[in-house]
Amino acid sequence: MDLKAFFETVPWQITTLTGLVILDVVLGVAKAIKLKQFEWSKLADFYQTNVLPYLLGYGVVYLVVGYIIPSEQLGSLGDIVSEGTITLAWATLVLKLGTSIKDNFTALYG
Repeated sequence: MDLKAFFETVPWQITTLTGLVILDVVLGVAKAIKLKQFEWSKLADFYQTNVLPYLLGYGVVYLVVGYIIPSEQLGSLGDIVSEGTITLAWATLVLKLGTSIKDNFTALYG
């Protein structure tokens, strides 16, 4: 698998993650403004410590699992294991983002 395949084969996963990241950032900024705690440096720190590592990690898992568990040699078992691993990484990100979105939403709207 290569980077082009990454964006072509799982667009719904990438779209979901991108949408959740945007929602989380916007709600987080709104929460910080409401609490009078907004600072551009904190937004940059958030991207550096939360957004980029998780998205980079997911991308690396997706790309590397295809090489570690080649379906040509393992057949359908390889497909199941690799897809399961990728889905687990994706679901973990969705859960993490969902928790953050819930926390931001609760802080904004009680």
